[in-house]
Amino acid sequence: MKKIVLFTLSIAFLVSCTKEKSVEERYLYEGEKIVDVETGDEYIMEEEEKITIVHTDGTTEKVAIDETPFYGTALSDEYLKSLEARLAERKEKLLVEKKNQLKEVRRSRYADISDDELLKQFHQAHKDGLDMSRQMDMMAELIDRGVVNSEEAPGLLEISPEMIDLDIEIDNEEEN
Repeated sequence: MKKIVLFTLSIAFLVSCTKEKSVEERYLYEGEKIVDVETGDEYIMEEEEKITIVHTDGTTEKVAIDETPFYGTALSDEYLKSLEARLAERKEKLLVEKKNQLKEVRRSRYADISDDELLKQFHQAHKDGLDMSRQMDMMAELIDRGVVNSEEAPGLLEISPEMIDLDIEIDNEEEN
């Protein structure tokens, strides 16, 4: 009888030990990634609505967020929202950096030209039908310098206000 009880307890113990971990136990949330403690795979959000899975062998694959095994749990929902917020923040920061870089390049492009001369060049370029991106580039510099205000720009460019893009990038070939 003791052997049967001992055997039953051993079986019960083994079954309880082999029980699968819950999603919250299996996936660890570490900074900007989620790690599968059973396989070692890492889940990283690098773009909206997509998760990159980095497998232990070094291979990667991209899947939709809703295809991940932890999708839908309360903890993962909160974590995914924080990842999405960080991704959006990084995108915004990169956009601001790009705009500042464009402004700096434009500022250096027109550094040796006075306000009046730049305005004169803009009017001539507009009259000659110079490429619109180049005209907008000049207009953006004139606005930054305070020579023209942003409400006057559409009239001077003779386009609708919705079409104005003052964060335009000029190709190097166009400058020459």
